Amino acid sequence: MSVRLPGASKPATAMATAALSLPRLPHRTSPPAAPASSPPHSASSSLKRLCKEGDLRQALLLLLLTARAPPPREHYGWVLDLVAARRAAAEGRQVHAHALATGSLEEDDDGFLATKLVFMYGRCGRVDDARRLFDGMPSRTVFSWNALVGAYLSSGSAVEAVRVYRAMRASAVPGSEPDGCTLASVLKACGVEGDGRCGHEVHGLAVKSGLDKSTLVANALIGMYAKCGMLDSALRVFEWLHQGRDVVSWNSVITGCVQNGRTLEALELFRGMQSSGYGMNSYTAVGVLQVCAELALLNLGRELHGALLKCGSEFNIQFNALLVMYAKCGRVDSALRVFRQIDEKDYISWNSMLSCYVQNGLYAEAIDFFGEMLHHGFQPDHACVVSLSSAVGHLGWLNNGREVHAYAIKQRLHTDLQSSRHFEALEMFREVQKQGIKVDSMIIGSILETCSGLKSLSLLKQVHSYALRNGVLDLILKNRMIDIYGDCREVRNSLNIFQTVEKKDIVTWTSMINCCANNGLPNEAVSLFTEMQKAHIEPDSVALVSILVAITGLSSLTKGKQVHGFLIRRNFPIEGPVVSSLVDMYSGCGSMNYATKVFYGVKCKDVVLWTAMINATGMHGHGKQAIDIFKRMLHTGLTPDHVCFLALLHACSHSKLVNEGKYYLDMMMSKYGLKLWQEHYACMVDILGRSGQTEEAYRFIEYMPMEPTSVVWCALLGACRVHKNHELAVVAANKLLELEPDNPCNYILVSNVFAAMGKWNDVKEVRTRMAERGLRKDPACSWIEIGKNIHTFTARDHSHRESEAIQLKLAEITEKLRKGGYTEDTRSVIHDVSEEEKIDMLHKHSERLAIAFGLISTRPGTPLRIAKNLRVCGDCHEFTKLVSKLFERDIVVRDANRFHHFSGGSCSCGDFW
Repeated sequence: MSVRLPGASKPATAMATAALSLPRLPHRTSPPAAPASSPPHSASSSLKRLCKEGDLRQALLLLLLTARAPPPREHYGWVLDLVAARRAAAEGRQVHAHALATGSLEEDDDGFLATKLVFMYGRCGRVDDARRLFDGMPSRTVFSWNALVGAYLSSGSAVEAVRVYRAMRASAVPGSEPDGCTLASVLKACGVEGDGRCGHEVHGLAVKSGLDKSTLVANALIGMYAKCGMLDSALRVFEWLHQGRDVVSWNSVITGCVQNGRTLEALELFRGMQSSGYGMNSYTAVGVLQVCAELALLNLGRELHGALLKCGSEFNIQFNALLVMYAKCGRVDSALRVFRQIDEKDYISWNSMLSCYVQNGLYAEAIDFFGEMLHHGFQPDHACVVSLSSAVGHLGWLNNGREVHAYAIKQRLHTDLQSSRHFEALEMFREVQKQGIKVDSMIIGSILETCSGLKSLSLLKQVHSYALRNGVLDLILKNRMIDIYGDCREVRNSLNIFQTVEKKDIVTWTSMINCCANNGLPNEAVSLFTEMQKAHIEPDSVALVSILVAITGLSSLTKGKQVHGFLIRRNFPIEGPVVSSLVDMYSGCGSMNYATKVFYGVKCKDVVLWTAMINATGMHGHGKQAIDIFKRMLHTGLTPDHVCFLALLHACSHSKLVNEGKYYLDMMMSKYGLKLWQEHYACMVDILGRSGQTEEAYRFIEYMPMEPTSVVWCALLGACRVHKNHELAVVAANKLLELEPDNPCNYILVSNVFAAMGKWNDVKEVRTRMAERGLRKDPACSWIEIGKNIHTFTARDHSHRESEAIQLKLAEITEKLRKGGYTEDTRSVIHDVSEEEKIDMLHKHSERLAIAFGLISTRPGTPLRIAKNLRVCGDCHEFTKLVSKLFERDIVVRDANRFHHFSGGSCSCGDFW
């Protein structure tokens, strides 16, 4: 058996059927045919006419019911284009099923029909279907790739669009090189993500291929640079374009100036556009009216108003923009005249006029206008309630304010964020923008919580840009943005904001420290803490907890003790989150003695502290001790929560306590009535799998009351690899790649399984698939603390200043171990190379380099503490056991799974990890 990667060997038609579960068309003994008197091309003409007229129903009937043989593929193309335009996914699936039934897809040698289907699914928002169909295509053209890039882009997955582009370039198949449409789409994706670096790379490719001369690509470059805050680059592209400019070019650069707060330049460009003979369209008008509103340029606004009247333009969007402009310029009378001229008033029109009265201090008039709104059947929405609340508040009409509040409660307009209804809150914010209501820092703060709840990077960047343009980005908002960018793993953006804050307070520093600590940058977090102290900012308990998290990741016992000493000297209360973080830090740095002292030094222990101690004890391989601590916690009368049971189950897993794990899982549900998380199921799978009961672990998964997530299948796959249940490993691998196709760790796990089975072709296939998606694995890395310094090593590393001495020491160690009977176990080497090369690779593993450096840098008998970002391989585990005996050193190694305490030739894990 082998993992069936999407598109690996199935033919396109079979893949499409399996992926989409499309039903075959019902059998018809005598399908209706076109009239005999009609010429052969009449059906084709009729179909083309119906598609041109937009009659999807009749066009679909004509395609599906009149064909005795497979219809010409251009017929499918016409109908699919109409389906895409209408975003009619159900009808699109019918066309797909028909193409399968008639065998048209099997004969689609150049991928024309498959590409049309990919494009259709993308436009209909069915990006997963588009991807599966694309993966099943035997050959791909530039149009196929463009269709998939467009599918991800239109679905809001800009990051995926860029990944597809990188895979397209990596494929290097003739006929699939990026064209102007590709680059324009990718540049748009870069703009959405604010990824100027990627956009700059695409710009380089455009110049190299000559595609930068295309107006389409140049306009996309202008838009990308503007959205990434690189307006000067956008302006340079605009100037370079010169002869190739069109209305879109002017609109893009004017909008870019507005977005980046350079309103005067926007006005200059607008004048230049007029003098160059380009006519103003709605986008230009709205953009410039926004400038007039922000700068209170009443005269220019009036000029635009006159120009719009001459053009005879009656778009509501322009009338609404005019209304907002007059409102912000303080001309309520003019705003009202514009409002009266709107024939079909929408919500934006009514709310904009109400907001106009409130913004200009005419609160009583706003109340009267609200009565007019009700008289015309207008139903108050969120934005209306906001304006109305402001009016009655300024008038001091408490009873009326209570009425508004009651109405908001009745209509459920007050619970957008309190109940995590993020999308509704977002819609409300958009309405506020459309209606010209002045947005303050409080509203921005609320919408930032929506960004945080949705974990939406693109939305966050839009809100960030909006706050900059409107000048409402105060210190509180900057601090919160640092946090949220950090949650989205965008450390660079957090740092950019951090550097713009002139007067950084304790929250600013703490947010940035936390951002680095939570994104795998502990060194940077510790450096920031040092800078904060140099800036004479006194750390509070929150900052100290953040720095303790960073030190735990760094595994720096020296720095951890320094922070602990600081807490004692400054008389910080050693309680709550601080004491739990200290326990985590000491155990994470390999010192259970200090962790235990801190724990028992606290009189009033809460559930969080007990959980920290259970987790610490379990991670160091003392499962039974962890259970004893759990029992003592119960005796104090405290009630364990989900996290506490999770720590306990992990402890059982690390110590091969199968029966105990089953017992406490049952206790969690039956005695405490706690609903299991996916992580609890994964722990039980891990407990069973690690003990060799992989089949029982699989049965446990099958009986789960919910669909298992990747964390569960990952636990099973790891166990199957260790216990060589290859058949079940393939099942888990398939599930893992299906659930998380963009997680590089999954590909590495699957690749390792195939390597253990000796299936090197499958290994190569998995690695190729990984490269096509632009995914990379984290390099193996180990670090050791010597004195006050942390020394980091990667596999086959020669960059350390003591590299020559390290290599000599490592050779000496290996020679001594071999004399004692040590032989390298190369089974953990996952490369298809000779035995000699495998042995050489083992000798250069990062933890061995760290051990060798530790031995030459410390006095005999000094314990060595080493941390590694990945799991220790079997041979390095045996190597370290023998070193601890031969050199009489205690060696503590923290790998990605647990702690290993090596002493006298044995390990605390009992060779079970």
